[in-house]
Amino acid sequence: MVSFLLDFVVGGFLFGAAQAATAPARNDGIHLAVSPKCGTLTATSAPADVNAGLLALSSYKTLVTFGDSYTDGGVRTGGPLLPAVVVPPNPRAGGRETNGPVWAEGLVADTGAVLKDYAVGGAVTDAKLWPSKANASDFVTQVQLFLNQSNNLNPATTLYSSFFGINDVAASSTDGTANLPVAAQTIIDQITLLTQPPTNARHFLVLDDYGFGSESTAGDAFKQKYFTGLFTLSKKISGFKVAFVDFKTIWSGLLTSTPGFKAFGYTSSGACTVNSSSTVGECSDPAHTFYWIPGHPSKETHRIMADYVEEVLTQCT
Repeated sequence: MVSFLLDFVVGGFLFGAAQAATAPARNDGIHLAVSPKCGTLTATSAPADVNAGLLALSSYKTLVTFGDSYTDGGVRTGGPLLPAVVVPPNPRAGGRETNGPVWAEGLVADTGAVLKDYAVGGAVTDAKLWPSKANASDFVTQVQLFLNQSNNLNPATTLYSSFFGINDVAASSTDGTANLPVAAQTIIDQITLLTQPPTNARHFLVLDDYGFGSESTAGDAFKQKYFTGLFTLSKKISGFKVAFVDFKTIWSGLLTSTPGFKAFGYTSSGACTVNSSSTVGECSDPAHTFYWIPGHPSKETHRIMADYVEEVLTQCT
């Protein structure tokens, strides 16, 4: 009797059945259980997942990121990041607000691009707008740091990302909502600045998760204003290409019963650590919690955030 192994391919490698039995599950079994909600970028359309002209991710040799703790890789100056390893009792892996790589690192891991990360935890669009965030980093400062470095990046192969709004909307609950439209315009203004000489940026990835899956009238108006502003830029600036990614779909799908956190492979929709200061008292199964530090995605969640970005770019054209 002739026996044979049933072979299959995982991540580009050929495995036999024996190896398959012990091969680790991708991303500890955490996976997307929702799909992008694709829309269009027009003067009147509501915010939705959309790719208005970005190239395939493999076309980009550099990813430049601006944002808050959801993008903060721990170095914040555009230089190489430290290893994404937690050294207890510090819960921050190489300075990140998570226990491993952030979503942007997932993108460059898939493409081989160089990551230049300027994001800083707690950042807002413009700290002058929010008395309660007067000492916070902001988009304005991050862009100025980038410009002051006189980076000589090829506009055709460089992708710039903006991920703001969480802390602006949070600040508006303390300081009032009057400045939220100004905050939205700040996003457009800073993107516009990057499109001008000497940077001449043309390719932008803009992400949002302002309400962690929930909505508010003021927050929705904030998101709508800068989404519409992206359309205006696409008509005003020759060669301007942009994608918008709305992480609300992940958060609302996971934190409600449709489909619920278990559908993603999680055993908990909460956090693993008790606070942001120490690993003391952490949960027994960090690989299957939605958050690592309270309010901050685990490394597995960051990986599916990267997966979601990739799906938007390929499906929402």
